[in-house]
Amino acid sequence: MYKTIQNTPKADCLMGSMRSMGYTFESAIADVIDNSISANCREIHIGFPTSSLESFVTILDDGEGMTNIELVNAMRYGSSASEKERNESDLGRFGLGLKAASLSQCRKLTVVSKKSKKISAYTWDYNFILEKKDWLLIQLTDEQICKLNGIDDLKSLSHGTLVIWKDFDVIEKSSNGQVYATLNEYKEKIIGYIGLIFHRFMKLKNPNKITFYVNNHKVKALDPFLENNLKTTRKKEVTVAINDSKGVERQIKVQPYVLPFQKDLSESDIDKLGGLENLRTKQGYYVYRNNRLIIWGTWFGLPRNELTKNVRIKVDIPNTLDDIWRIDIKKQNASIPKSIQNQLRRKVDEAMEISIRQQTHRGRRNNLKENIDYLWNRIEGRENLYFYEVNRESKLFEFVKNKISDEAFSYVEMLIDELEKNIPIQQMYIDQANNTIIEKESPDREYDILRKAVLMVNLAKEFRDTKEVIDSLFESEPFCHFPMLRDKLYNEFQL
Repeated sequence: MYKTIQNTPKADCLMGSMRSMGYTFESAIADVIDNSISANCREIHIGFPTSSLESFVTILDDGEGMTNIELVNAMRYGSSASEKERNESDLGRFGLGLKAASLSQCRKLTVVSKKSKKISAYTWDYNFILEKKDWLLIQLTDEQICKLNGIDDLKSLSHGTLVIWKDFDVIEKSSNGQVYATLNEYKEKIIGYIGLIFHRFMKLKNPNKITFYVNNHKVKALDPFLENNLKTTRKKEVTVAINDSKGVERQIKVQPYVLPFQKDLSESDIDKLGGLENLRTKQGYYVYRNNRLIIWGTWFGLPRNELTKNVRIKVDIPNTLDDIWRIDIKKQNASIPKSIQNQLRRKVDEAMEISIRQQTHRGRRNNLKENIDYLWNRIEGRENLYFYEVNRESKLFEFVKNKISDEAFSYVEMLIDELEKNIPIQQMYIDQANNTIIEKESPDREYDILRKAVLMVNLAKEFRDTKEVIDSLFESEPFCHFPMLRDKLYNEFQL
Protein backbone atom coordinates (compact mmCIF):
# COMPACT_ATOMS: atom_id res chain seq x y z
CA MET A 1 0.00 0.00 0.00
CA TYR A 2 1.09 3.55 -0.56
CA LYS A 3 -0.22 6.87 0.59
CA THR A 4 -1.04 9.72 -1.78
CA ILE A 5 -1.71 13.39 -1.28
CA GLN A 6 -3.11 15.91 -3.68
CA ASN A 7 -0.47 18.40 -4.84
CA THR A 8 -2.26 21.00 -6.97
CA PRO A 9 0.03 23.49 -8.75
CA LYS A 10 -0.23 27.13 -7.71
CA ALA A 11 -2.48 28.88 -10.19
CA ASP A 12 -0.60 32.18 -10.34
CA CYS A 13 2.83 30.55 -10.65
CA LEU A 14 1.90 27.96 -13.28
CA MET A 15 -0.15 30.33 -15.40
CA GLY A 16 2.63 32.91 -15.22
CA SER A 17 5.25 30.34 -16.23
CA MET A 18 3.20 29.13 -19.18
CA ARG A 19 2.92 32.67 -20.46
CA SER A 20 6.66 32.48 -21.20
CA MET A 21 6.72 29.41 -23.41
CA GLY A 22 8.16 31.22 -26.42
CA TYR A 23 5.14 31.81 -28.63
CA THR A 24 5.48 34.51 -31.24
CA PHE A 25 2.40 36.60 -31.94
CA GLU A 26 1.91 34.80 -35.26
CA SER A 27 2.33 31.31 -33.84
CA ALA A 28 -0.12 32.13 -31.03
CA ILE A 29 -2.77 33.19 -33.55
CA ALA A 30 -2.12 30.02 -35.56
CA ASP A 31 -2.59 27.86 -32.46
CA VAL A 32 -6.02 29.39 -31.84
CA ILE A 33 -6.90 28.86 -35.51
CA ASP A 34 -6.07 25.15 -35.09
CA ASN A 35 -9.01 24.88 -32.70
CA SER A 36 -11.30 26.53 -35.24
CA ILE A 37 -10.24 24.09 -37.95
CA SER A 38 -10.74 21.14 -35.61
CA ALA A 39 -14.29 22.46 -35.07
CA ASN A 40 -14.95 22.07 -38.83
CA CYS A 41 -15.27 25.76 -39.61
CA ARG A 42 -15.47 27.17 -43.13
CA GLU A 43 -14.63 30.80 -42.39
CA ILE A 44 -12.22 32.39 -39.93
CA HIS A 45 -12.23 36.14 -39.30
CA ILE A 46 -9.34 37.77 -37.44
CA GLY A 47 -10.04 41.27 -36.21
CA PHE A 48 -7.64 44.07 -35.22
CA PRO A 49 -8.57 47.51 -33.88
CA THR A 50 -9.08 50.30 -36.41
CA SER A 51 -8.74 53.06 -33.82
CA SER A 52 -5.94 53.88 -31.39
CA LEU A 53 -8.64 54.12 -28.71
CA GLU A 54 -9.19 50.36 -28.92
CA SER A 55 -6.92 47.47 -27.97
CA PHE A 56 -8.07 43.94 -28.80
CA VAL A 57 -7.68 41.01 -31.18
CA THR A 58 -10.56 38.70 -32.11
CA ILE A 59 -10.64 35.32 -33.83
CA LEU A 60 -14.13 34.33 -34.96
CA ASP A 61 -15.07 31.03 -36.64
CA ASP A 62 -18.29 29.46 -37.86
CA GLY A 63 -17.39 26.04 -36.50
CA GLU A 64 -19.58 23.69 -34.50
CA GLY A 65 -19.48 25.81 -31.37
CA MET A 66 -19.58 24.55 -27.78
CA THR A 67 -22.17 24.07 -25.11
CA ASN A 68 -21.58 25.58 -21.68
CA ILE A 69 -20.06 22.34 -20.36
CA GLU A 70 -17.90 21.89 -23.47
CA LEU A 71 -16.62 25.45 -23.19
CA VAL A 72 -15.68 25.04 -19.53
CA ASN A 73 -13.73 21.92 -20.47
CA ALA A 74 -12.03 23.72 -23.37
CA MET A 75 -10.92 26.48 -20.98
CA ARG A 76 -9.36 23.95 -18.60
CA TYR A 77 -5.57 23.63 -18.76
CA GLY A 78 -4.82 20.16 -20.14
CA SER A 79 -8.32 19.73 -21.55
CA SER A 80 -7.26 16.69 -23.59
CA ALA A 81 -4.53 14.11 -23.31
CA SER A 82 -1.83 13.98 -25.96
CA GLU A 83 -1.66 10.19 -25.74
CA LYS A 84 -5.31 9.42 -26.35
CA GLU A 85 -6.60 8.41 -29.77
CA ARG A 86 -7.69 11.50 -31.66
CA ASN A 87 -9.52 12.21 -34.85
CA GLU A 88 -7.10 12.12 -37.78
CA SER A 89 -7.96 15.71 -38.65
CA ASP A 90 -7.41 17.02 -35.11
CA LEU A 91 -4.70 19.70 -34.99
CA GLY A 92 -4.44 19.84 -31.19
CA ARG A 93 -2.21 17.80 -28.96
CA PHE A 94 -1.81 18.80 -25.31
CA GLY A 95 -5.07 20.62 -24.59
CA LEU A 96 -3.03 23.71 -23.75
CA GLY A 97 -2.81 25.62 -27.03
CA LEU A 98 -5.81 27.92 -26.71
CA LYS A 99 -4.91 29.04 -23.20
CA ALA A 100 -1.11 29.03 -23.38
CA ALA A 101 -0.96 30.69 -26.79
CA SER A 102 -3.49 33.39 -25.98
CA LEU A 103 -2.16 34.30 -22.55
CA SER A 104 1.38 34.43 -23.90
CA GLN A 105 0.27 37.60 -25.69
CA CYS A 106 -2.29 39.11 -23.34
CA ARG A 107 -3.48 39.01 -19.71
CA LYS A 108 -7.16 38.57 -20.47
CA LEU A 109 -8.57 35.75 -22.61
CA THR A 110 -12.31 35.53 -23.26
CA VAL A 111 -13.95 32.74 -25.25
CA VAL A 112 -17.58 32.98 -26.34
CA SER A 113 -19.30 30.09 -28.07
CA LYS A 114 -22.70 29.55 -29.63
CA LYS A 115 -24.32 26.16 -30.05
CA SER A 116 -27.97 25.13 -30.25
CA LYS A 117 -28.91 28.83 -30.16
CA LYS A 118 -27.30 29.26 -26.71
CA ILE A 119 -24.30 31.50 -26.04
CA SER A 120 -21.80 30.85 -23.25
CA ALA A 121 -18.75 32.92 -22.32
CA TYR A 122 -15.83 32.55 -19.90
CA THR A 123 -12.70 34.57 -19.15
CA TRP A 124 -9.26 33.78 -17.85
CA ASP A 125 -8.01 37.02 -16.29
CA TYR A 126 -4.37 36.76 -15.21
CA ASN A 127 -4.70 39.82 -12.95
CA PHE A 128 -7.60 38.12 -11.16
CA ILE A 129 -5.60 34.89 -10.82
CA LEU A 130 -2.69 36.81 -9.30
CA GLU A 131 -5.08 38.36 -6.80
CA LYS A 132 -7.01 35.22 -5.84
CA LYS A 133 -4.17 32.71 -6.35
CA ASP A 134 -6.61 30.04 -7.45
CA TRP A 135 -7.91 28.52 -10.69
CA LEU A 136 -10.98 30.75 -10.88
CA LEU A 137 -12.61 30.98 -14.30
CA ILE A 138 -14.95 33.95 -14.72
CA GLN A 139 -18.38 33.23 -16.18
CA LEU A 140 -19.81 36.23 -18.06
CA THR A 141 -23.40 37.41 -17.68
CA ASP A 142 -25.64 38.14 -20.66
CA GLU A 143 -25.12 41.85 -20.05
CA GLN A 144 -21.33 41.46 -20.09
CA ILE A 145 -21.49 39.31 -23.23
CA CYS A 146 -23.38 42.02 -25.12
CA LYS A 147 -20.50 44.47 -24.60
CA LEU A 148 -17.79 42.20 -26.06
CA ASN A 149 -15.87 43.07 -29.21
CA GLY A 150 -17.16 41.08 -32.19
CA ILE A 151 -20.18 39.66 -30.38
CA ASP A 152 -22.66 40.88 -33.02
CA ASP A 153 -20.82 38.87 -35.68
CA LEU A 154 -21.02 35.73 -33.55
CA LYS A 155 -24.72 36.30 -32.88
CA SER A 156 -25.37 36.46 -36.63
CA LEU A 157 -24.05 32.90 -37.01
CA SER A 158 -26.08 29.78 -36.29
CA HIS A 159 -23.05 28.38 -34.44
CA GLY A 160 -19.42 29.31 -33.89
CA THR A 161 -16.79 30.53 -31.45
CA LEU A 162 -15.26 33.92 -30.73
CA VAL A 163 -11.86 34.31 -29.02
CA ILE A 164 -10.98 37.75 -27.63
CA TRP A 165 -7.55 38.95 -26.48
CA LYS A 166 -7.21 42.07 -24.33
CA ASP A 167 -4.62 43.74 -22.08
CA PHE A 168 -1.44 43.28 -24.13
CA ASP A 169 1.16 43.69 -21.40
CA VAL A 170 3.88 41.90 -23.39
CA ILE A 171 3.45 44.23 -26.37
CA GLU A 172 3.17 47.27 -24.12
CA LYS A 173 6.51 46.54 -22.47
CA SER A 174 8.36 45.71 -25.70
CA SER A 175 6.98 48.69 -27.65
CA ASN A 176 7.17 51.42 -25.02
CA GLY A 177 3.39 51.58 -24.87
CA GLN A 178 2.81 51.64 -28.65
CA VAL A 179 0.22 48.85 -28.54
CA TYR A 180 -2.00 50.07 -31.39
CA ALA A 181 0.94 50.66 -33.75
CA THR A 182 2.43 47.27 -32.91
CA LEU A 183 -0.87 45.47 -33.46
CA ASN A 184 -1.05 47.14 -36.87
CA GLU A 185 2.39 45.76 -37.71
CA TYR A 186 1.32 42.30 -36.56
CA LYS A 187 -1.78 42.55 -38.72
CA GLU A 188 0.38 42.73 -41.85
CA LYS A 189 2.61 39.87 -40.69
CA ILE A 190 -0.39 37.70 -39.89
CA ILE A 191 -1.70 37.91 -43.47
CA GLY A 192 1.49 36.38 -44.90
CA TYR A 193 1.90 33.91 -42.01
CA ILE A 194 -1.61 32.51 -42.36
CA GLY A 195 -1.24 32.42 -46.14
CA LEU A 196 1.72 30.06 -45.70
CA ILE A 197 0.81 27.96 -42.64
CA PHE A 198 -2.74 27.19 -43.76
CA HIS A 199 -2.33 27.44 -47.55
CA ARG A 200 -3.56 23.89 -48.10
CA PHE A 201 -6.84 24.54 -46.32
CA MET A 202 -7.48 27.49 -48.63
CA LYS A 203 -7.06 25.26 -51.68
CA LEU A 204 -9.32 22.41 -50.58
CA LYS A 205 -12.41 21.78 -52.68
CA ASN A 206 -15.77 22.83 -51.32
CA PRO A 207 -17.33 22.06 -48.90
CA ASN A 208 -14.01 21.55 -47.04
CA LYS A 209 -12.30 24.75 -48.16
CA ILE A 210 -11.59 27.32 -45.44
CA THR A 211 -11.55 31.04 -46.16
CA PHE A 212 -9.53 33.38 -43.95
CA TYR A 213 -10.10 37.10 -43.44
CA VAL A 214 -8.06 39.73 -41.58
CA ASN A 215 -10.20 42.81 -40.96
CA ASN A 216 -12.43 41.68 -43.84
CA HIS A 217 -9.41 41.37 -46.15
CA LYS A 218 -9.41 37.93 -47.76
CA VAL A 219 -6.11 36.14 -47.23
CA LYS A 220 -4.46 34.64 -50.31
CA ALA A 221 -2.81 31.24 -50.12
CA LEU A 222 0.94 31.11 -50.71
CA ASP A 223 2.52 28.28 -52.68
CA PRO A 224 6.00 27.34 -51.38
CA PHE A 225 6.46 24.75 -54.16
CA LEU A 226 5.07 26.70 -57.14
CA GLU A 227 3.31 23.49 -58.10
CA ASN A 228 1.57 25.01 -61.13
CA ASN A 229 4.73 26.49 -62.62
CA LEU A 230 5.77 24.46 -65.68
CA LYS A 231 9.45 24.89 -64.81
CA THR A 232 9.10 23.47 -61.30
CA THR A 233 10.58 19.97 -61.16
CA ARG A 234 8.31 17.64 -59.23
CA LYS A 235 9.63 14.24 -58.20
CA LYS A 236 7.45 11.22 -57.60
CA GLU A 237 5.83 11.05 -54.18
CA VAL A 238 7.00 8.13 -52.05
CA THR A 239 5.95 6.80 -48.67
CA VAL A 240 8.14 5.91 -45.72
CA ALA A 241 6.83 3.46 -43.14
CA ILE A 242 7.44 4.05 -39.44
CA ASN A 243 5.90 2.53 -36.33
CA ASP A 244 4.23 4.87 -33.84
CA SER A 245 4.79 4.62 -30.08
CA LYS A 246 2.20 1.84 -29.90
CA GLY A 247 3.87 -0.24 -32.60
CA VAL A 248 1.29 0.55 -35.29
CA GLU A 249 2.75 1.16 -38.74
CA ARG A 250 2.12 4.66 -40.09
CA GLN A 251 2.94 6.23 -43.43
CA ILE A 252 4.92 9.40 -44.06
CA LYS A 253 4.61 10.94 -47.52
CA VAL A 254 7.66 12.57 -49.05
CA GLN A 255 7.85 14.58 -52.28
CA PRO A 256 10.83 16.67 -53.46
CA TYR A 257 10.52 19.80 -55.62
CA VAL A 258 13.11 21.95 -57.34
CA LEU A 259 11.94 25.51 -57.92
CA PRO A 260 12.75 27.41 -61.13
CA PHE A 261 15.59 29.93 -61.29
CA GLN A 262 14.75 33.46 -60.24
CA LYS A 263 14.99 34.71 -63.84
CA ASP A 264 12.19 32.28 -64.79
CA LEU A 265 9.80 33.58 -62.13
CA SER A 266 6.98 36.01 -62.81
CA GLU A 267 5.82 38.64 -60.33
CA SER A 268 2.90 36.34 -59.56
CA ASP A 269 5.29 33.47 -58.76
CA ILE A 270 7.29 35.69 -56.41
CA ASP A 271 4.09 36.75 -54.64
CA LYS A 272 3.08 33.10 -54.21
CA LEU A 273 6.42 32.40 -52.55
CA GLY A 274 5.95 35.31 -50.16
CA GLY A 275 8.70 37.43 -51.71
CA LEU A 276 12.20 37.03 -53.16
CA GLU A 277 13.76 36.61 -49.73
CA ASN A 278 11.77 33.42 -49.19
CA LEU A 279 13.01 32.00 -52.49
CA ARG A 280 16.59 32.04 -51.26
CA THR A 281 16.27 31.53 -47.51
CA LYS A 282 13.48 28.99 -47.15
CA GLN A 283 14.80 25.91 -48.92
CA GLY A 284 14.77 22.52 -47.21
CA TYR A 285 12.04 20.52 -45.50
CA TYR A 286 8.41 21.61 -45.31
CA VAL A 287 6.73 19.39 -42.73
CA TYR A 288 2.94 19.21 -42.67
CA ARG A 289 0.81 17.70 -39.96
CA ASN A 290 -2.75 17.11 -41.14
CA ASN A 291 -2.29 19.70 -43.93
CA ARG A 292 -1.05 22.30 -41.44
CA LEU A 293 2.54 23.49 -41.99
CA ILE A 294 4.46 23.17 -38.73
CA ILE A 295 8.09 23.69 -39.71
CA TRP A 296 9.71 24.86 -42.90
CA GLY A 297 12.94 26.08 -44.47
CA THR A 298 15.29 23.76 -42.57
CA TRP A 299 17.49 20.79 -43.48
CA PHE A 300 17.37 19.33 -39.93
CA GLY A 301 21.16 19.28 -39.88
CA LEU A 302 21.46 17.31 -43.12
CA PRO A 303 24.06 18.42 -45.71
CA ARG A 304 23.37 21.72 -47.44
CA ASN A 305 24.88 22.95 -50.67
CA GLU A 306 24.91 26.13 -52.74
CA LEU A 307 23.65 24.09 -55.68
CA THR A 308 20.58 22.97 -53.76
CA LYS A 309 19.25 26.40 -52.90
CA ASN A 310 15.98 25.81 -54.78
CA VAL A 311 15.27 22.32 -53.40
CA ARG A 312 12.23 21.89 -51.14
CA ILE A 313 11.05 18.62 -49.64
CA LYS A 314 7.37 18.28 -48.77
CA VAL A 315 6.77 15.86 -45.89
CA ASP A 316 3.33 14.84 -44.60
CA ILE A 317 3.02 13.23 -41.18
CA PRO A 318 -0.11 12.10 -39.30
CA ASN A 319 -0.86 13.34 -35.78
CA THR A 320 -0.31 9.78 -34.51
CA LEU A 321 3.44 10.40 -34.87
CA ASP A 322 3.57 13.58 -32.77
CA ASP A 323 5.67 11.98 -30.04
CA ILE A 324 7.97 10.25 -32.54
CA TRP A 325 8.61 13.55 -34.34
CA ARG A 326 8.76 15.39 -31.01
CA ILE A 327 6.19 18.01 -31.98
CA ASP A 328 6.28 20.69 -29.30
CA ILE A 329 3.31 22.42 -27.69
CA LYS A 330 3.67 25.47 -29.93
CA LYS A 331 3.78 23.25 -33.03
CA GLN A 332 6.79 25.24 -34.15
CA ASN A 333 9.47 22.58 -33.84
CA ALA A 334 9.96 18.99 -34.89
CA SER A 335 12.85 16.52 -35.21
CA ILE A 336 13.43 13.82 -37.80
CA PRO A 337 13.25 10.38 -36.16
CA LYS A 338 16.53 8.49 -36.42
CA SER A 339 14.64 5.52 -37.86
CA ILE A 340 13.77 7.38 -41.04
CA GLN A 341 16.67 9.81 -41.43
CA ASN A 342 18.47 7.65 -43.96
CA GLN A 343 15.35 7.06 -46.02
CA LEU A 344 14.59 10.76 -46.12
CA ARG A 345 18.21 11.56 -46.92
CA ARG A 346 18.00 9.42 -50.06
CA LYS A 347 15.02 11.42 -51.29
CA VAL A 348 16.82 14.67 -50.51
CA ASP A 349 19.87 13.46 -52.43
CA GLU A 350 17.71 12.75 -55.47
CA ALA A 351 16.42 16.30 -55.42
CA MET A 352 19.93 17.65 -54.91
CA GLU A 353 21.18 15.85 -58.02
CA ILE A 354 18.50 17.59 -60.07
CA SER A 355 19.53 21.00 -58.76
CA ILE A 356 23.20 20.26 -59.39
CA ARG A 357 22.50 19.18 -62.98
CA GLN A 358 20.53 22.36 -63.57
CA GLN A 359 23.45 24.55 -62.51
CA THR A 360 26.50 22.72 -63.89
CA HIS A 361 26.48 24.96 -66.98
CA ARG A 362 28.15 27.62 -64.85
CA GLY A 363 31.59 26.24 -65.72
CA ARG A 364 34.39 24.13 -64.30
CA ARG A 365 37.18 24.84 -61.88
CA ASN A 366 40.51 25.94 -63.30
CA ASN A 367 42.63 26.47 -60.21
CA LEU A 368 46.42 26.67 -60.22
CA LYS A 369 46.88 23.46 -58.23
CA GLU A 370 44.13 20.87 -58.14
CA ASN A 371 45.43 19.36 -54.90
CA ILE A 372 44.92 22.60 -52.95
CA ASP A 373 41.59 23.30 -51.28
CA TYR A 374 41.35 27.00 -52.21
CA LEU A 375 39.04 29.51 -50.52
CA TRP A 376 38.35 30.98 -53.97
CA ASN A 377 37.68 28.97 -57.11
CA ARG A 378 38.75 30.17 -60.56
CA ILE A 379 35.97 29.04 -62.86
CA GLU A 380 36.28 28.71 -66.62
CA GLY A 381 33.03 29.86 -68.16
CA ARG A 382 31.88 30.35 -71.74
CA GLU A 383 34.19 31.55 -74.52
CA ASN A 384 37.35 30.89 -72.47
CA LEU A 385 36.45 33.59 -69.95
CA TYR A 386 36.83 33.22 -66.21
CA PHE A 387 35.03 34.26 -63.03
CA TYR A 388 35.75 33.74 -59.34
CA GLU A 389 33.55 32.39 -56.59
CA VAL A 390 33.97 31.35 -52.97
CA ASN A 391 34.71 27.65 -52.67
CA ARG A 392 31.72 26.38 -50.76
CA GLU A 393 33.35 22.97 -50.43
CA SER A 394 36.45 24.28 -48.64
CA LYS A 395 37.11 22.92 -45.19
CA LEU A 396 36.82 26.32 -43.54
CA PHE A 397 33.52 27.07 -45.28
CA GLU A 398 32.12 23.66 -44.29
CA PHE A 399 33.22 24.23 -40.69
CA VAL A 400 31.39 27.57 -40.48
CA LYS A 401 28.33 26.23 -42.28
CA ASN A 402 27.93 23.39 -39.80
CA LYS A 403 28.14 25.78 -36.86
CA ILE A 404 25.15 27.95 -37.74
CA SER A 405 21.43 27.41 -38.23
CA ASP A 406 19.82 26.79 -41.60
CA GLU A 407 18.15 30.20 -41.63
CA ALA A 408 21.31 32.05 -40.60
CA PHE A 409 23.30 30.19 -43.25
CA SER A 410 20.83 31.29 -45.92
CA TYR A 411 21.61 34.91 -45.10
CA VAL A 412 25.34 34.20 -45.09
CA GLU A 413 24.93 32.76 -48.58
CA MET A 414 23.10 35.90 -49.69
CA LEU A 415 26.02 38.03 -48.45
CA ILE A 416 28.63 35.83 -50.14
CA ASP A 417 26.68 35.83 -53.39
CA GLU A 418 26.67 39.64 -53.45
CA LEU A 419 30.35 39.83 -52.50
CA GLU A 420 31.17 37.58 -55.47
CA LYS A 421 29.17 39.79 -57.81
CA ASN A 422 30.77 42.99 -56.53
CA ILE A 423 34.49 42.22 -56.46
CA PRO A 424 36.26 45.52 -57.32
CA ILE A 425 38.33 43.85 -60.04
CA GLN A 426 39.07 47.01 -62.02
CA GLN A 427 40.35 48.93 -59.00
CA MET A 428 42.34 45.93 -57.81
CA TYR A 429 43.98 45.69 -61.24
CA ILE A 430 44.92 49.39 -61.17
CA ASP A 431 46.32 49.12 -57.63
CA GLN A 432 48.29 46.01 -58.55
CA ALA A 433 49.70 47.70 -61.67
CA ASN A 434 50.80 50.64 -59.53
CA ASN A 435 52.25 48.27 -56.95
CA THR A 436 50.09 49.83 -54.24
CA ILE A 437 48.50 46.67 -52.83
CA ILE A 438 49.83 45.41 -49.52
CA GLU A 439 48.70 42.52 -47.37
CA LYS A 440 46.41 43.63 -44.55
CA GLU A 441 48.48 43.88 -41.38
CA SER A 442 47.70 41.32 -38.72
CA PRO A 443 50.42 40.79 -36.11
CA ASP A 444 48.51 37.87 -34.59
CA ARG A 445 47.76 36.18 -37.91
CA GLU A 446 49.83 33.08 -37.22
CA TYR A 447 48.25 32.59 -33.79
CA ASP A 448 44.79 33.22 -35.28
CA ILE A 449 45.32 30.51 -37.91
CA LEU A 450 46.57 28.09 -35.25
CA ARG A 451 43.44 28.62 -33.12
CA LYS A 452 41.19 28.08 -36.14
CA ALA A 453 43.04 24.87 -36.94
CA VAL A 454 42.67 23.59 -33.36
CA LEU A 455 38.92 24.24 -33.47
CA MET A 456 38.50 22.37 -36.74
CA VAL A 457 40.69 19.43 -35.70
CA ASN A 458 38.75 19.05 -32.44
CA LEU A 459 35.53 18.83 -34.42
CA ALA A 460 36.79 16.36 -37.04
CA LYS A 461 38.93 14.07 -34.88
CA GLU A 462 35.79 12.40 -33.50
CA PHE A 463 35.23 10.88 -36.92
CA ARG A 464 38.73 10.52 -38.41
CA ASP A 465 42.32 9.87 -37.36
CA THR A 466 43.74 13.06 -35.83
CA LYS A 467 46.99 13.03 -37.86
CA GLU A 468 45.00 12.47 -41.04
CA VAL A 469 42.78 15.44 -40.17
CA ILE A 470 45.77 17.72 -39.57
CA ASP A 471 47.53 16.67 -42.79
CA SER A 472 44.33 17.19 -44.74
CA LEU A 473 43.86 20.62 -43.20
CA PHE A 474 47.24 21.77 -44.56
CA GLU A 475 46.11 20.99 -48.08
CA SER A 476 43.57 23.80 -47.82
CA GLU A 477 43.61 27.57 -47.53
CA PRO A 478 44.50 29.45 -45.41
CA PHE A 479 46.38 26.73 -43.51
CA CYS A 480 48.59 25.67 -46.44
CA HIS A 481 50.25 29.11 -46.29
CA PHE A 482 51.47 28.39 -42.74
CA PRO A 483 53.23 24.98 -43.02
CA MET A 484 55.28 25.73 -39.91
CA LEU A 485 52.13 25.31 -37.82
CA ARG A 486 51.75 21.63 -38.66
CA ASP A 487 54.31 20.58 -36.04
CA LYS A 488 52.66 22.84 -33.46
CA LEU A 489 49.39 21.04 -34.10
CA TYR A 490 51.11 17.68 -33.76
CA ASN A 491 52.37 18.82 -30.34
CA GLU A 492 48.98 20.26 -29.41
CA PHE A 493 47.35 16.86 -29.96
CA GLN A 494 50.35 14.89 -28.63
CA LEU A 495 51.21 13.15 -31.90
